[in-house]
Amino acid sequence: MERKGRTDMLQTTVSKPLLKQAAGELLKELPFPIFHNLIQKGRDLSRNGLVYNVMVINSHEVEGVVSDITPHDVMLDLANITRRHRCPCGTDGLCPHILALFFYVYGNVFDSGELFRLWKKGQIEALWKETTAPHEREPLAQKRVGKPTALSITQNETVEDWRDQFEKQYQDFFSRHQNGQNWPYRLAVQLLPKLGKNERKQAGARPLRELHAALFLLEKLRQYGEAQGWNDVVFASYGQFSWQQDVNYVADRAFDALEKLSTQSLPRSLNALIEQTIPYVRDVLFLDGGLSSFGYDFYTTAWELLFTKPAWRQEERMELLRLANEYGKSRAAMAAAHLSFLLGEDDEAMALYRAFPHQAGLFLIEWIGRFITNGLVKRFESVWEKAKDDWPLYLSHMSDLARGSFLDEAVHLFKMYARQRNRPDAWEDFLQRSLPYSVNYYTNFLYRQGRYREVVDLFLWANITADELHPQLLKTLQARNPELVMPLYHRAVMRRLEEKNRASYQRAVRHLKTLRTHYRSMKRLDQWEAYLEQLLAKTARMRAFHEELKKGKLLS
Repeated sequence: MERKGRTDMLQTTVSKPLLKQAAGELLKELPFPIFHNLIQKGRDLSRNGLVYNVMVINSHEVEGVVSDITPHDVMLDLANITRRHRCPCGTDGLCPHILALFFYVYGNVFDSGELFRLWKKGQIEALWKETTAPHEREPLAQKRVGKPTALSITQNETVEDWRDQFEKQYQDFFSRHQNGQNWPYRLAVQLLPKLGKNERKQAGARPLRELHAALFLLEKLRQYGEAQGWNDVVFASYGQFSWQQDVNYVADRAFDALEKLSTQSLPRSLNALIEQTIPYVRDVLFLDGGLSSFGYDFYTTAWELLFTKPAWRQEERMELLRLANEYGKSRAAMAAAHLSFLLGEDDEAMALYRAFPHQAGLFLIEWIGRFITNGLVKRFESVWEKAKDDWPLYLSHMSDLARGSFLDEAVHLFKMYARQRNRPDAWEDFLQRSLPYSVNYYTNFLYRQGRYREVVDLFLWANITADELHPQLLKTLQARNPELVMPLYHRAVMRRLEEKNRASYQRAVRHLKTLRTHYRSMKRLDQWEAYLEQLLAKTARMRAFHEELKKGKLLS
């Protein structure tokens, strides 16, 4: 009877629309994939009869006892459940005991099993539509059409207005969720949707607001990480790991917002807000540290997908050139070159690359790839004609690590072009201009064409000896013509002698034996003897080497 009486009390005393509102807030505050353990424990405590002595203080405040090893006196406020609650367990924020009390109250008025199912699927709207009668929605509906809240977007709002709203929400959220010196766990997942919310739904404005919300929060994350002295390579603490996860999440959402904007037909009424967005996106370009690559990629993507008016692009390029000239910002120059390509002004882009050769290669290859893969052959050929003389300089400015992957990509693109246009001459020209870094690629090219003497000449030019060649390649070249490989063995002998140690001398003697065999097979022993005599004279003071020659029976 006590259970039935308490059930009747909850059904008649608790405001059903308020209970629904609290459920919706919890679903948004605690995404199931992240907080499933917390949610599941709260539900289990309620289902196992560990919630009792529940009292409704008024239409929105509820108290009760939750037994979890020890009893906890818990209070929650349905009117503001994510902020107003109390539990002595010491957990910062919502805990399983508060959720247990909520599940108990909800289950005595509605179907808590259905709530749990919808929570797992993240179906907040379905929660409202499927389980609440129309007359129960009326009070909240009236609330929505009343005075606009701080999040509302009106026709006269500016991007600055949004930023002011974001700042207030951020300060409030951060003050409630920070735990000591640690970054709040998964703050971005909880806060970013709140910032991006657009209650009045001005046509097309939602993804633009979401874009600004992501950029705003990314800047807050950057400032916080900088203050902590964190970097993106080594995680010194769990707090830093959590912070980095938020950085990655927000960066991905920023790109998502751009994608949304690019797939919609945006009304002209948004042009003012879009134009106001430009300086905020420009700020992203100059992010440094672990965010530098994101900053450039996001900036250039925004100018391709969102800022599509030629006049905007022309003005932005002028601003970037001003920054590059006044402050020596090479990143601004590379971005200006990108805009020049978008405007179809390739000569201007190439002039900027020549002015900043230490970065040009990495950015040029992106456009070469676009032209080749999109079939813009004439445009590619025109750009390459202007770039090829500076190509060796671009390569030399790269780090060894960056150059390796860069050259692999360039080789793939130029080989594709040469094959499609039947231009082996262009392919060879590219390989020659990429030397010495393209030695392996060029060797393969010459070998496939049967140009074996040129293969050896290339090795000699690159100062490669017989020791550094694959044994099978060396054997193949010897079979073609022993005379071809003899200079490689001669150079290998000299390289070993320069090392001046017993093991190197032994290796040099083995090479000398091979040379003697080749001289004998070509019936040129007189040349061999002259060569050996000269070598002995040069190494007269290298007693250890002469000892190894005697062991190898090359010296009596």
